[in-house]
Amino acid sequence: MKTGLKSICMCLMFVPLTAFAGEEREIPLSKVPEEIMKAARRVQPEAEFQRAQIETEDDGTKVYEIQGRLEGGRRVEVDVLENGRIQEYEVEFTQDQVPGAVLKAIQKKLPGFEPTYIEASHSASGKVTKYEFEGTLGGQKIDIEVSADGRRITVADK
Repeated sequence: MKTGLKSICMCLMFVPLTAFAGEEREIPLSKVPEEIMKAARRVQPEAEFQRAQIETEDDGTKVYEIQGRLEGGRRVEVDVLENGRIQEYEVEFTQDQVPGAVLKAIQKKLPGFEPTYIEASHSASGKVTKYEFEGTLGGQKIDIEVSADGRRITVADK
């Protein structure tokens, strides 16, 4: 009996550690380390940063998500690792900024899909790695991810 109780207690000790993985919390911009802000400004110098969140990933890595707006009101988010390296950055796109091949691939796989929001994810080097779309299909809200070349389309929600 004591061994069983001891095992349960040992298991419960680790519950709080995993409960925080993937957790995001808002933090004031003034609390973001200067090294992190410099990295965000380096890849998006024209952005007016307005808010920040910190996320702890499953492996314990902390990622600062610095969010703001570009001229014209487009949203931007720069994800910076705690060591100051850029993980990725995302920029709101209009439909006319998305390559025609990507739009054609979506219409072929999901005829009638109507995007309401588009975001392009960029690597630290500035290369578009994927597009994320929110929109509707047949009256249903869905989110899709599309590779930069349009060859892979994944429906995230239905």
